[in-house]
Amino acid sequence: MFKLLLLTVVILLSSNSVASETYNDHTDFCVELRDIKCLTFIDNELQALPIHSVNWYKLMTFKLDYYYDKTEFKKLESLILQLLQIKNQPESFKIQLYYFYSKTLMYFRRPEEAKKYANYVIQNIESLYHTFEDPLRMVEIANMEYVFGDKQKAYKLLLVAENKFGDRNDPVFHLELNTNKGHIFYQWKNYQRAERFYRRAVNWINNTGHDDKLMVAYSNLARVNQFLLKYEEALRYYQKSYALLQLQQDNNFIYVIALRIAEVKLKMKDIDEAIDYFELVEFDELSPHYHESYISLLKALNVEQ
Repeated sequence: MFKLLLLTVVILLSSNSVASETYNDHTDFCVELRDIKCLTFIDNELQALPIHSVNWYKLMTFKLDYYYDKTEFKKLESLILQLLQIKNQPESFKIQLYYFYSKTLMYFRRPEEAKKYANYVIQNIESLYHTFEDPLRMVEIANMEYVFGDKQKAYKLLLVAENKFGDRNDPVFHLELNTNKGHIFYQWKNYQRAERFYRRAVNWINNTGHDDKLMVAYSNLARVNQFLLKYEEALRYYQKSYALLQLQQDNNFIYVIALRIAEVKLKMKDIDEAIDYFELVEFDELSPHYHESYISLLKALNVEQ
């Protein structure tokens, strides 16, 4: 089933393109690995399986999730386009494929195409939810509504999910629930309430071993504090996120966080450190969503590109 970190990084973008993950979570699959990269392990396992078998489709969703989690959207799109050519896909796999494709298309600023795939996901997730009543699927429906549909409806769905499942001691569910509530209030420019929900999300996922989720939760909390002009608090959580990202060798999200730290350092009149962080950013590795922020900072710091 879809694992969610749904749209957890959305507020770090200038549009609603990136959600996060899905029912099948590559981090859980690779959790015991020490001496081999997760993607290499997934590819090796895929080669050992009959193509289009049940386990092959399951492992392929891990690979999709990996590219998505690492914001490798060019590679993700290339893989999706190949997989879309497969005839008679299992319906559950097709839903996940369309989910990833809708988010990928939003990342590349193709919202009309994205909405077509998102609507298919919403319609089918709703039917799956009514059958199984999985709490994370309700959050998934709310997330898709948030991005492509009605934010008010999305918030009501989250309240229903909280009423039905809020007494469960499930950190991932509460992370997703509070993160998505935070996104909605962020979009409504109610930054104080957004901050409250993002902080709850951090508290739920902290000390659980889910460092990928914690890294994003920190960055959401940092971003809303940046909008609240609480620069010391914003810097604190951006640096926590940055420290976790430094442990990963293949996550381009580190350039986004470096860019945000540079922005905060500039506001704090710490020009030298602002320049140091800005110069860590690889412009070519940033999505177009961040180009305006990059160019604005480039001019403000008077740095040669």
